[in-house]
Amino acid sequence: MIKFSLKLDTAFDLDTTLDCGQTFRWEKTDGWWKGVVRDTVLFLKQSGKKLDVIASRDTLLGMDIDEGLRKYLGFEDDLEEVHSTLEMIIRSLPERTKELSLNAVKQARGLRILRQDALEMTVEYIISTRNSIPTIRKISDLLSAKFPENRVEMDDEVFYTFPSLEQLKHLKLEDLLEIKLGFRADWLYELFQNLEDEMFFEELYDKPLMEKLEELMKIKGIGYKVGSCITLFAYAELNSFPVDVWIKRVMKDLFGVNGSTKKVMEFGMETFAPYAGYYQEAVFRYYRTHKLGRDKQ
Repeated sequence: MIKFSLKLDTAFDLDTTLDCGQTFRWEKTDGWWKGVVRDTVLFLKQSGKKLDVIASRDTLLGMDIDEGLRKYLGFEDDLEEVHSTLEMIIRSLPERTKELSLNAVKQARGLRILRQDALEMTVEYIISTRNSIPTIRKISDLLSAKFPENRVEMDDEVFYTFPSLEQLKHLKLEDLLEIKLGFRADWLYELFQNLEDEMFFEELYDKPLMEKLEELMKIKGIGYKVGSCITLFAYAELNSFPVDVWIKRVMKDLFGVNGSTKKVMEFGMETFAPYAGYYQEAVFRYYRTHKLGRDKQ
């Protein structure tokens, strides 16, 4: 077990970042955010400009733990540039849309887009289809627990790190049905059997955003919404604009935009380029936090 602190010399809000819907395997208990990032268990606690860290190992995402954590938390993004660009775009919008959008962006000032594992994001966002965040978390935990060798004990708690593709290939369809995956079990079973290795995900890094999306959408269970979540939260394509039921309501309420997921996505990408993903996360969080747009269909 490794313990250390990071000095935060850039805008960052841990609560907002981990509780905005972009990640599933984090929960806050006793003031600590406790979660699993692929093969590392992490406990995080922010106190002003200091981030206290407890980790199960000294590496994260193939890097030293401190460097890997900075990458995972998206510290490479220039939030001043992101927010000044978005605010300039927003100030040209109609008054009500401008007011709500500015409030949303200001309240998400320390939110950062995470750099998450592509395999895990693909699996979890396929699971997300017609599921709530608590259900996604539960199923992901049950999937990880299929592999006793992935068990990690930390502070008298038990966690299971996310399995590798090699491990997932050993699962039978019945194993997936046991954890209440329903119709998604077929999609995941086919994915695990068809992928030779995780190089598929590595090779996507060099492709432009729309080519990434096209390649991902060749996988059963991945459409524009799931694919955009993967490009944003795994590949840091910051102009991705995932569109779910909530974002459709938001965009109809703010802009009168209605129609297909693709239509709403393209509108968001064109309007808020090159940081549509940050705008999406801000308004998604704002509308859900303030319970707005529930009656907008």
